[in-house]
Amino acid sequence: MSPFAIAVLVALTVFAVYRQSIQTEVVGSTRFKLALIYAIVGIVIGGFHQPESEIGWVVLVGSLLASVAVGVARGRLTTLTLKNGRIYSRGTALTIGLFVGLVACKFALGAYQYVHGINSHGGFGEVLVMIAVMVAFQAELIWRRACALRARTEAGVQQARGFAATVGARP
Repeated sequence: MSPFAIAVLVALTVFAVYRQSIQTEVVGSTRFKLALIYAIVGIVIGGFHQPESEIGWVVLVGSLLASVAVGVARGRLTTLTLKNGRIYSRGTALTIGLFVGLVACKFALGAYQYVHGINSHGGFGEVLVMIAVMVAFQAELIWRRACALRARTEAGVQQARGFAATVGARP
């Protein structure tokens, strides 16, 4: 990996950690925006090359499955808050740790593959695509949780209104 690629990876990782550490509104129409950015940067700038061996394919598929698993875990563990009729998400120390751990593992795995001749040109692009997969699964799960929270909240409001109307009614 070139120094430029490492700097871009570090900058994108810091940005992702920052985004997880602040409260952001859950918006369905833009939920895949960050995943698309990572995927495009990973493919266009970082390059994404086909594995050269069967072991390389196993590692690639394993990395994709790890990204899905971490994305699902992060989607379930991200905190959702309802404020003024809007739903906000915020990462926890655990979700941030899972993210950093996935990036570190993928980076270390790419270095191992390179040193041992398993895959001579993996790395930067693959790391960003793995992050994109993780972020996409996380975003979809958070969106679904937010929709369920909104539905439960609206049902509770309707039930409370019905109860108040019943209590206030005269025989």
